[in-house]
Amino acid sequence: MPSLPETQRSDPQRRTARGFTLVKLLVVIGIIAVLIGILLPALGRAREAASKTACLSNMRQLTTGWIMYANDHKGYLVWAETWKKDEPVSSGPPHDQDGWMLSGNDEVSIKEGLLYKYVKSLEVYRCPSDPVRNNLRSYVINTALNGAFEKNSSGQPFIPTARKIGQVKPGRMVFTEENDPLINGVYAGSFLVIPAGNIWVDIPAFWHPRSTNMSFADGHAENKRWSDARTLKMKPPGPYSHANNKDLQELQRLAYRGD
Repeated sequence: MPSLPETQRSDPQRRTARGFTLVKLLVVIGIIAVLIGILLPALGRAREAASKTACLSNMRQLTTGWIMYANDHKGYLVWAETWKKDEPVSSGPPHDQDGWMLSGNDEVSIKEGLLYKYVKSLEVYRCPSDPVRNNLRSYVINTALNGAFEKNSSGQPFIPTARKIGQVKPGRMVFTEENDPLINGVYAGSFLVIPAGNIWVDIPAFWHPRSTNMSFADGHAENKRWSDARTLKMKPPGPYSHANNKDLQELQRLAYRGD
């Protein structure tokens, strides 16, 4: 019988060497799974770091617009609320000016606000980490900076409220992220902090790990980390009462003194 050519001979060892066995396939899949397990948390942290940085940039731009408005209006601060001039409100004194933006969750509510002249990019008004995708706004202004709650219904001072930028120290909080599902609703308003005591009224947003982004009157923005476990457990609506909460005491300092 004639022998087969070298290239046609059956060689079991050669076939085994070239084949991709089930064991090898499972090993490769296992390696890929381990790599994914290692890389996904790192990718998540990198994504959050990028979102936090973008959010801080947004807040710096809004605060620059807030400062420019005051410079253009003889030092007077933009109204911290989100209502139209002479719009009836459920609390606070009558107002004779439009808000920095207006109530609502559409482009018109931003474009008709008094800060849009200075910050005309709609993306700047929203934190990339805001979990509500259809929100056009994620930020609020400190009520104590020309907000609507200077006096109660009896006409007595409720909180100390600055009206001009010359009354505001550089380290005083201007914008913050707020955890409020009604942030873009009617009469959403500003961010109210009671200057003393144990009561949280409005609740900061915790969209960044254990922290909230804030901006300040000198134009800078930073990420504020919270240390009290009770703080991070809060969900809207408030109020909450926390005795000896260092986070609340720090927020009170930032909202009113800025020293």
